Amino acid sequence: MATRPRRTTRWTPAAIPVGVLLMILGAWAFFVPLVGQYFDFGFFTSSTWVFSAEHWELSLLPGIAIFAGGLLMTMPAMGLGWLGGLLAIAGGAWLLVGPSLFPLWTTTDSINVAVPHSELIDSLLKIGYFYGTGALVMYLAGFGQGLLSRRTVIEEEPVIEETPIERRERTVTHA
Repeated sequence: MATRPRRTTRWTPAAIPVGVLLMILGAWAFFVPLVGQYFDFGFFTSSTWVFSAEHWELSLLPGIAIFAGGLLMTMPAMGLGWLGGLLAIAGGAWLLVGPSLFPLWTTTDSINVAVPHSELIDSLLKIGYFYGTGALVMYLAGFGQGLLSRRTVIEEEPVIEETPIERRERTVTHA
């Protein structure tokens, strides 16, 4: 039986685990400012479960955007995976640049650490809260966007061999 190639486009389900990882990172970005003080891992306040304006601006809103983006990337068949990728990229970008831009709209010069630590621990706090999380989100969201792009798949389909039709010659006579 002969076969011929057939071209179709489809998405790959490989973007679903990337979406789940983005949901985990979004939950981290959302919850770490609220529970990090249990472990002396916090900014702006030494109380747990406190929603300050700084928390909303720098961590909670980007965390929501990243989580929602990851959730949309886990449902690529609905066609909203690309929007999820854009949401996650926006949240990750804000985690990367938000702490640097923070002094522009506040009266403080930098992000205040709730419990005084060494400079090494302060740097690790900023990496854990903002820069490391934002960079990982940006990488995964970009990777997921690439996985969500439609791929051309060449499938082999059987060719039905047609039997030649017997042709009879007709003679038309004009009367």
